Amino acid sequence: MFRSKPVGLLLKILCLILVVYMVLTFLHVRRQISDTKNTIETLTQQVNDQTQTNTELSNAIENRDDPSYIEDIAREKLGLVTSNDRVFYITD
Repeated sequence: MFRSKPVGLLLKILCLILVVYMVLTFLHVRRQISDTKNTIETLTQQVNDQTQTNTELSNAIENRDDPSYIEDIAREKLGLVTSNDRVFYITD
């Protein structure tokens, strides 16, 4: 009867250690899952951004010979104007 108490105490200590280990492992895995979800969200956003860029580039390639497209690019990106345009300079 004397031996059962130390064995019971040892068993309780081992169970406590096991539970603490399991809780710490669970918390670590949850953190990894959270980090992975954040990574997935970031990569998904990057994929969406790249898809949009690819679409814009594809449109630019398809319309490269269209005179109105070329004119729009000249106006927006290069700041060019035609002889019929009026240019206004706004100063603050």
